[in-house]
Amino acid sequence: MKRIFLVMFIAVLMTSAAPWCAAQSRTQTINEAIALSDDITPPRLSEVAVPEYTAEAKKKKIEGTVTLVIVVDKKGDVIDAKVVKGLGYGLDENAIVAAKEWKYKPAEKDGEPVAVKMEITVDFVLRG
Repeated sequence: MKRIFLVMFIAVLMTSAAPWCAAQSRTQTINEAIALSDDITPPRLSEVAVPEYTAEAKKKKIEGTVTLVIVVDKKGDVIDAKVVKGLGYGLDENAIVAAKEWKYKPAEKDGEPVAVKMEITVDFVLRG
């Protein structure tokens, strides 16, 4: 009985610690991400998610560009995004949501994948 309880306790402990460990790993990757430079092959965009317009931005006919700084990890996932220059009206938040869905071929340094910080732009243009 004690052995079953101990195994169940360890399983519950591991399950509850998993999100914390993932968050710690993500934070570490963000802190270790390096800026693009001449000795780094930049990440290449492979999948793009289109950001949504908010009703308020459509109504006010807001168009323009949101500039973000993103972190692309060693797997090519965008794991962090912060607004450098925004448009407001909920478009900044939608740009972040879309950018976090983008997929990249990872950046490389000396043939090995590396996490990088880089600036991107997300354009908002009303159509017809």
